[in-house]
Formats: sequence, structure tokens, C-alpha cells
Amino acid sequence: MAMRKIAAVIGSSGIGKSKLAVELCKALNGQVINADALQVYKGLDIITNKMPVNEREGIKHHLMDFLNPEEEYSVTEFLKDCSQKIESISEQSQLPVVVGGTNYYIQSLIWNNTLIGQRENSPALDDFPELDKLETSELYERLSQVDPVMANKWHPSDRRKILRSLKIYHQTGQPQSEIIKLQKEQNETEGLQPRYRSLIFWIYAEPSKLNPRLDERVDQMIETGLFDEIKDLRNRVVQGSIKAPGQNEEKYQRGLWQAIGYKEFDPYFNALEEGKEESEIVKIKDECTERMKAATRRYAKRQIQWIRNKLLPTVMKSKGDDVLVYLLDANDLSNWNVNVKDTAITVAKAFQEDLPLPSATSLSVTAEAMLTPSEDAQDTQSRVLNWKKYVCDICKTDKGEPLQLNGDKEWEQHKKSRFHRKYVKHLKVEAMRKAYLESKKQSS
Repeated sequence: MAMRKIAAVIGSSGIGKSKLAVELCKALNGQVINADALQVYKGLDIITNKMPVNEREGIKHHLMDFLNPEEEYSVTEFLKDCSQKIESISEQSQLPVVVGGTNYYIQSLIWNNTLIGQRENSPALDDFPELDKLETSELYERLSQVDPVMANKWHPSDRRKILRSLKIYHQTGQPQSEIIKLQKEQNETEGLQPRYRSLIFWIYAEPSKLNPRLDERVDQMIETGLFDEIKDLRNRVVQGSIKAPGQNEEKYQRGLWQAIGYKEFDPYFNALEEGKEESEIVKIKDECTERMKAATRRYAKRQIQWIRNKLLPTVMKSKGDDVLVYLLDANDLSNWNVNVKDTAITVAKAFQEDLPLPSATSLSVTAEAMLTPSEDAQDTQSRVLNWKKYVCDICKTDKGEPLQLNGDKEWEQHKKSRFHRKYVKHLKVEAMRKAYLESKKQSS
């Protein structure tokens, strides 16, 4: 049986993914499947940036608005649910259009061998409450024993990643690093096998064009009720109707609580609840607003890095030509219809009808530049297996211990740091001074 066809719309936050998805569905008789990890939650439409219902123009949207705030949704669950939706939509002779900013969801959907394999009847990753009760240092010690490769990769205080690696070990019976190694070997010998014939549209705008739009969107979110949503969520936690996952920083790393805005405005709501002076509250509010804008810009940057450094290299390794990526230039919103909408519809119609397709790099100068994998692009398996920690014997921590650096990037940054260079210079001067004194001593 021929592979099912899907279209996917990717890109950074605030770029217009949902808008294009609706336009594609209207032109091609399609239905939208959400691939945003936060938009699966019921309500909270502003903080999760859901497309308003009236702007969906009657197009069906799946995997959206179905999960309670206290629940979590894994990529494994998404893969199962999304695959079922694709089958159902395809049976109706319609085109599934997968759209969202959680790139890992889309990448795991399109290709086999990009998810941790599970044993039949194995427990879910959340089914190990005994591990959740342990201190981070104990978890790290356990991980060092069962999977030293992953322990070497994670920082000893990164509880979330340490816990996940341990849970994968208990779930599968294999160290996570060994699973990754086997996947890498299989991918190199057999090639990555896509599940679907996939047409991926990457909507892109330069940071200088995108960032002002992101800042403006944060202001609009505040104007249209962001604070009401955050306040309601906080009240429900206080009342006990929902429970936040973990304490302090840990609770912001899971589920709905990862949404940009909840953490950033914590100081503002704390100030309100503590009854601080009005002038101080205004100052804190402004600081929190800037913090949310900065976090949004950083997130958009990470999304682009994922696409260039992980998704594009995976496309290159994919078997055959069943996965295609087209970049759509959204730098000038006044030309959206020509550069984005019309171009996408033309390419998608040819894809649907098995007609010749244009070269992806021929669409624009931006497409030619961005669709070339970056020099530091490396598949996830290689990153894990080649990862190493470095110890700087020159620089010390506050406790007087040798400074530990995680990975090549952190090590290179440290060697270039002002602190390290200053201390190296100090040691050289000290060595020269000692050599001079020693020579004076010998000559006398």
C-alpha cells in the first residue's frame, strides 16, 4: 500500500503557522492536526497562543483543547493519537495538515527510529513514583551506575534530564545511550525510513523582522487577558483543584507550566499578593513583561536552531525523496499572499497530484541560504555518543574544586572567558617570577 501523504507547517513562534495551515486546508480540502505541546490543554487560549475559533474558518482542528492542566502529554502519546487522526482524515480523502511549534513531535511523527523504543506492555515514563521521591544527587548516582554515558552528558543538578534517562532505563531495560547507539547504527546502514510522504513548509523570517512582531504579540496577549488566565491558574493551585508538578524551578519544566508567561510573571503576582507599593508593582510588571519578551525571542531562536541542526540533517539522511522541505519567506508580511500562501498552495497541489515539483532552493534567496544544513549540524545520536565533560584544573569553584564544563561548546566558551584568560595570565606571571627567583638563587 502506498504511503499516506501529509503536509506539515513548521517555523518559529509567531510566524503564522496556524494561518497558513487554515489556508492550505481551505484550498486542498484538508484538516488540521495540532502539534504544539501546549495547545493540547483545555482553555488557557492566550498563554498557549491558540488560533481564535473565528479565524479557523470552519476548518476542523484535532488534538487541541482536550487535556486538563494538571496532566502531561508525551511524544509517545502524540505519535499514537496523531497517527490515528492521519489515518482517519486520509480515509475521508482529505489532506492531514500537521502544524505546531513542537518540532520534536513533528520529526518523531515523520520518521521511524527517532523515538526511544518501548517494550511491549512496558510502563509509561511517569509510572515510577519511587524515583520521583529521591534527591537529585541520589538519582545522579544511580544513573552513573546504570548508564555512565548519559550521566556524563547531564549536569549533576539537572534533575529533569537525569530522571528521564533513569526512567527510560527502567522502562526499556536498556541504558538510554545504548538505545541511541543502536538507532544510530540502524540509521547509518538502512537510512531513515519515513512513515509518510511528507511535504514540510518552513515559514521563516529574519530575527530583525520577527522579533518586533514577537514583542508586539506579548503586548497583545497582556491586553486581551493573559493576566486573567495566569491568575486563574494560580488560584486553582492554591485551592487545590489542580497540582503543579514539583516545586520551585522544577515545576516550570513540565506540562502546561512550561508556557512562556507563567514563570516570567511570577514576581508580579507575588508582589500583588504581598501588597507592595503601587510604584514598585508597576516597575516589577514592566520587568516581567520584558522578561517574557526576551524568553519568547530565545524560544523562537531555539526553534530555528532545531530545524537547521536537527530536522534538515534528518531530511538529508531520509531514504528516497518522500520527505520534502520548502522554505517560505515571511520577512515582508505585506507580501504574505504571494510569498507564503500562494506559493505553498501551488507546491501542495502539485504534491497531491504527483506532478513535478520545483527545486526547494529556487523559491527565494532566503530559501537557498537557509536550506543548507549549518556546519555544526549533527544528528542527536552523534551528539550524545560524542559528548564529553571537561575539567579545568586552573579554575576553581567556590568550594575550591576543579571547574567542570559540560560539552565542547561550554568548554570552548570557558577557555575564551575573561576569568579563565586572566587566571592563565596570572599563573604564567607567577611561573616567570618563580623561575627568575630560582635563577637568582642558583647564580648566587
